[in-house]
Amino acid sequence: MTARAATPIDLAAPRIGRHRTLWHDAAGRFFRNRLAVFGLAIVLLFLILALFADQIAPFPYDKVYYDRVLRFPFDLPGHPLGTDEVGRDYLSRLIYGARTSMTVGISVQIVAFSIGVPLGSLAGYVGGRTDFMISRFIDTMSAFPGLMFSILIISVWGGGITKVIFALSITSWIGIARLTRGQILSLREKEYVEAARCTGVGRNRIIMRHLLPNALTPILVAISFGIPAAIFGEAGLSFLGIGINDPIPSWGKMVGVSNAYVRVYWHLALFPTLAVALAMLGFSFVGDGLRDALDPKMIE
Repeated sequence: MTARAATPIDLAAPRIGRHRTLWHDAAGRFFRNRLAVFGLAIVLLFLILALFADQIAPFPYDKVYYDRVLRFPFDLPGHPLGTDEVGRDYLSRLIYGARTSMTVGISVQIVAFSIGVPLGSLAGYVGGRTDFMISRFIDTMSAFPGLMFSILIISVWGGGITKVIFALSITSWIGIARLTRGQILSLREKEYVEAARCTGVGRNRIIMRHLLPNALTPILVAISFGIPAAIFGEAGLSFLGIGINDPIPSWGKMVGVSNAYVRVYWHLALFPTLAVALAMLGFSFVGDGLRDALDPKMIE
């Protein structure tokens, strides 16, 4: 019998898997969190409604039908959520209200990030008198109750979406500034920072290239929780009648206006309240998911 030819042995080096970074691992942990994914779906839904409200809403938000005043849901064809006190389609008002809430919530956190991160980074890295002055300024601003200060500003300057964003941004940066300062203080004495400093790297480059990327995780989590807080703040101001001006829709203003009719026309308060609650729930789930995904203790 003839001997069978021996199977050649593959001596090639084993394939090396795709390089994974901290952000890849964090994304994997985030999308394995069902509540986080559910919250992200809610947030994306509201963002889509905000961006494409003109195409999605069945009616313009300011279109008035005086012959359709205060109709219940499904009482009229084309108005699945009924109409308000002047005959405007309630579904369209809710959709455009998402644009108002998302605009305010995201804009306030952009302002908070733009102010809080530079101040916190400067105070934490430079230290000394600079840190003392910035910290005392932060402490002084913390003495003002955020919502009460916003009410004062709106009462003096009047309502409007731009003024609401400004009023809510006055104190929104305080928490991010403190958080950034604490992170920079804990990182500025690390070996890689000392090495960069010894090689002549400038202060701004050290902060931007070495410190902030490593301090970004808790800041992102704080921003994700700050967006629903800003949405709730705008809803509170509009509920009091000093926030968003007519005819621009706002969920808080829709709840406030419904006080005179809510005992009979229950839908006027229920739907915008559910919208506010759902938006805050979605961002809260996303914030919890980010916190768990970016926590170094969760690394497998």
